[in-house]
Amino acid sequence: MVSNLVEDHSKKEEQVEFYWTGHPFVDAGLAAILLIAGKSKPEELTDKDIEKVINFASELYATKEWSSSYIHGMIFPNSGILMVNPSMSKKRSPKAIAENLWSILEEFKVNNKDSPKCVLCGRFPPYMKKEVYLSVFPLLGTGGVPNFFHSGNTRGADICAHCVFLVQFMPLSSYRLSRVLIIHAYPYELTIELSKGAVEDVKMSKLASQARGFRRPENFLFHLVGEITRKIERDGFWENASVTLYYFICNNQNQLLDVIHVPTPVLRFVAYVNHVDPVGWKRIVSMGWREQPDENKFEELERERSNAVYSRLLNNESILSYFYNSKERRVNASWNLLAFYCKEVIGLDKEALEFIKSVGDRIVETVERLQDHKLDDEIRSLERAEKLYQFEAFFIRVEKLRQNLSIENPLMSFDEFARILTAYGEDINISWRTVKNLLLFRIYEKLHDRLMKFAKSEKIEELGVEENEYAIYGGGVE
Repeated sequence: MVSNLVEDHSKKEEQVEFYWTGHPFVDAGLAAILLIAGKSKPEELTDKDIEKVINFASELYATKEWSSSYIHGMIFPNSGILMVNPSMSKKRSPKAIAENLWSILEEFKVNNKDSPKCVLCGRFPPYMKKEVYLSVFPLLGTGGVPNFFHSGNTRGADICAHCVFLVQFMPLSSYRLSRVLIIHAYPYELTIELSKGAVEDVKMSKLASQARGFRRPENFLFHLVGEITRKIERDGFWENASVTLYYFICNNQNQLLDVIHVPTPVLRFVAYVNHVDPVGWKRIVSMGWREQPDENKFEELERERSNAVYSRLLNNESILSYFYNSKERRVNASWNLLAFYCKEVIGLDKEALEFIKSVGDRIVETVERLQDHKLDDEIRSLERAEKLYQFEAFFIRVEKLRQNLSIENPLMSFDEFARILTAYGEDINISWRTVKNLLLFRIYEKLHDRLMKFAKSEKIEELGVEENEYAIYGGGVE
C-alpha cells in the first residue's frame, strides 16, 4: 500500500533538490536519506530514492518500538506528522505516515518572495501547513510559550518545508544512549561516515541504534574515530575536520541538550595515534581509569565509564602525565608520538621539544652514573615536585652531581634554566609542569629497566624484614 501511495506522489512532484544546511538535526536527516539511498551527495538523489526512503521510514515509524518509546519519548513528542501521539495509535499506519511526509514535500512549491526565509537554510519560505513547535522540530518550545521563538512568532520557528522534511529522518541516523546522540561533522562526508553505523544497525535490527552499548557519548565518538581511521588506514581523513556531538532529549517533561565540540587538533591526534600506535593509545586511555585492563575489561570500561583522558582532551587540558606510568616507571608510547601530541594539541614547536629532550638526555647522562639507590632518590625528587621551588631544586642538585662526577659541560646555562622554568605556557604553574612531564617521560624511556630493577630488589628486602619480624613471634621456620 505504501509503495502505491508513494508512486502516485512521485508522479505529481517535480524533482526536489536537497542541501546541506549546517544544522545538525537537518543534516542528520539528510545523511540518513543518503545512506539508505546509497548515495554520497544530495544532488545525486532521485525521486525513486525519496520513495525508497519514505517507504523504509514509514514502515519503522508505524511500529510501537519507534513511535512510543523513541520518537514520542525522546525526539518529537506528540508528533502529528509521524503520528506518535498516543491518541493516534489506531489511525497510525505506514500509509498514513508516508502521506504526511509527502505532504511536506508539496510545500516546496510554495515560493512567496515577500515571506521571510528559513532560519536554518536561508533558502525557502517557512513551512505554513503546521506550527513548527517541538512536535515538528526537536528542542523548540510549545504553543504555550510563544516568546520562546524569534520575534514572538506564535506559529513557532520560521523553518521551511525542506528542513522540516529532512529532520523527520534524523531518528534513523541517531544513536540511542540514555539520550539521543547526533554526530555532526564537516566536511559533510564525515557526517555520513559517522552516521553510517546507526543506519546499518537500523537496517539490521529494525530498531534505533544502541551505539554498541556505549553509555558515554564522548567515549563512543573516540571509539568511532579510531575504528574509522584503522579501517581506511589513513589519519589524513580528519585533517581539517570539525566534529560536534549533540546529546539531547526532547519530550513533554524535559528538553535537555549537551553540546560537545571536539577540537580539530584533538581529532588529528586521536586519528594519528590510532593509525601509528593503537596499542600505545590503549595504554594511555587506560591510565584515564587508573587501571591496566585486559582487552575484554578495556571494552567494558570504554562502554560504561567516563575517562579522564577523553575529558581532558575535550576540555583542552594536558594529558602529558598519561603518556607514562609513574608507578611502573615506564612510558606508554614512543617519544615520536609524544612529540606529535605536543606539536598538534599543546602547540609546542619542534625546537622547544628538542631542547627539552636534550635536557632530559643530560639528566640521564648524569644520574645513570649513580648507584641504584641514589638514582632512585633523585628521580623520586623529580616525581614528587609539586611546587616550582622543588622543581628548581632538582636541577640544582643535578648540576652539583655533574660537578662531583667531573662531567665536563654544565647541565644548562642560566638562560636555558630560565627557559625551562617559564617559557612553555602562559601560566607558569602549567609551564613547568609540562616540562616536568616531558622530562619524566624521557627518563623513564631511558632508565626504566634500572629503576624497576631497584624497585623490585627494594620490595624483596622489605618482604625479608617482614618475615624476620614474623619469626620473632614464633611464626618462622627453623
